[in-house]
Amino acid sequence: QRLAVLVDKAGWQMHSHAIGDRAVRVALDAYEAAANANGRKARSHRHTIAHLELVHPDDYPRFARTGTLASMQLQWAVRNIWTLGALRPFIGEERFHRLYPAGSLERAGARLVGGSDWPVDPLSPFNQIATAIDRTAEPTGPLLPGQALSRASSLAMHTRGSAFQLHEGNRGVIAPGKVADLVVTDRDLQSSGPNAIRSASVQLTLVGGKVVYDADSVTGRRAAQRGAAYAGASTVTQRHACCSGHS
Repeated sequence: QRLAVLVDKAGWQMHSHAIGDRAVRVALDAYEAAANANGRKARSHRHTIAHLELVHPDDYPRFARTGTLASMQLQWAVRNIWTLGALRPFIGEERFHRLYPAGSLERAGARLVGGSDWPVDPLSPFNQIATAIDRTAEPTGPLLPGQALSRASSLAMHTRGSAFQLHEGNRGVIAPGKVADLVVTDRDLQSSGPNAIRSASVQLTLVGGKVVYDADSVTGRRAAQRGAAYAGASTVTQRHACCSGHS
């Protein structure tokens, strides 16, 4: 808390990584101490806690109260070997049944932010958006479907939510006066189901209103091939990293 007060006073934005519910509470206590000591001035500090695998229910409303951003990597919110085998037996049933509480945080008023955890995880934003909605990794059923987000909330979390965290007020939405950093996909993500969202591909990318990627061009096709090759390599690297990290 003393460190947070000093860092906040010096004008720095704090970004904590917290997996367990006690770690989350320590970070929230620090941010709250900074706000109490330095005042909740109109400065735009957007202190963030990333991951949030476990959050104590008493702390859900503290995100909104302290203005703390909840950065979540919801591609992890699935029933797989990590949540069922490497986690459930050790954290107990009560904690297991509140893993990745995106829905609870949203209902408590927290501002959700989408993060990839790249390069530890593959950079697969469409899968992240979809998994926030269905919390499913085929062929398993959903992990705690009551914590799922709506399609609108997931899209907002991964666009304007992330832009807000990064102080990129000119990005994150398509509107007059914005900088027109956007992608055109091969389907309407606002009406597609989760599996269709996972399969989406980018057809056109604009940065500052200028086309920097066109899937129909020769360059675009080569980039897609490189991307597919990299995605496969990233999956292998991720598995090796996870195994060595847990050995």
